[in-house]
Amino acid sequence: MVNVPRNIRPQRQLGQCFLMDERILEREIAYAQIAVEDTVLEVGAGIGNLTERLAPHAKHVVAVECDQQFQDRLERLANVHGNISLIWGDALAVRLPSFNRVVANLPYRVALPIVLRLLNYPFENGVLMIQKAMAQHICAGPGEVGYSRLSVTMQRLARTELLDTVPRIAFSPAPDVDSAIIRIRPINSPFAVASAEAFKRLLDHLLIYRDDKLIIALSRLSSTQAIASLLPEKLRNKQVSQMTPEEFGEVSRFLDSHKVGLPTVSNTTKRKAQKLRKRL
Repeated sequence: MVNVPRNIRPQRQLGQCFLMDERILEREIAYAQIAVEDTVLEVGAGIGNLTERLAPHAKHVVAVECDQQFQDRLERLANVHGNISLIWGDALAVRLPSFNRVVANLPYRVALPIVLRLLNYPFENGVLMIQKAMAQHICAGPGEVGYSRLSVTMQRLARTELLDTVPRIAFSPAPDVDSAIIRIRPINSPFAVASAEAFKRLLDHLLIYRDDKLIIALSRLSSTQAIASLLPEKLRNKQVSQMTPEEFGEVSRFLDSHKVGLPTVSNTTKRKAQKLRKRL
């Protein structure tokens, strides 16, 4: 284990927890499969533990960081290695250059919006450290524990894989949760949906009734009662929690072709459904 430099003050409000276990840092590098011609993006460079391990493997490392307390340390690394470029600013707002690899220990409070932003870029391979619970949701398949709107949304956009779990004691300061390393590979042509918002409403509604057959879940809404029976038989009688992301897309296109819009599901309704599932 390496130590946090004495002059560094982790900012809890930014979710700063530094990975200090050298074995895990090296495993991240191995998972990334970096070649000498690769340009690697790192989001949340922090004290540079990962940055300095990326530099010897890649042609170019682009490190994004918003906290200026790391400036001296990161600029020193950039001067030593010569292939590190620093971008100072919010990873959700700064302009990102082209890159073909992402390797990052993401700030946990903004991990999901960062992942979704990254998927707007055409990279080949991403190895990301995020909260374990979020990783399980992102990578869960049909019928598995954790399969959710997040699972379907992410798997429409990328191939996902849970690579490793990491205990909180590997960090300093230790976060309140365990972590996991995932791999994401963007899908060039995601399957079509009516719209991102309509797809979200569909997933919100159907996954409230995840243990029902699809035809029953749709029949609970007055707007879809009349057409639910028109769905292909292979979908009608399928349990919602067993549906693949592509099948959710098929239902979305079916509803759109019949000019059917779904209402927004309130957060209160979603919380009630979640509590009920936990009791069961």
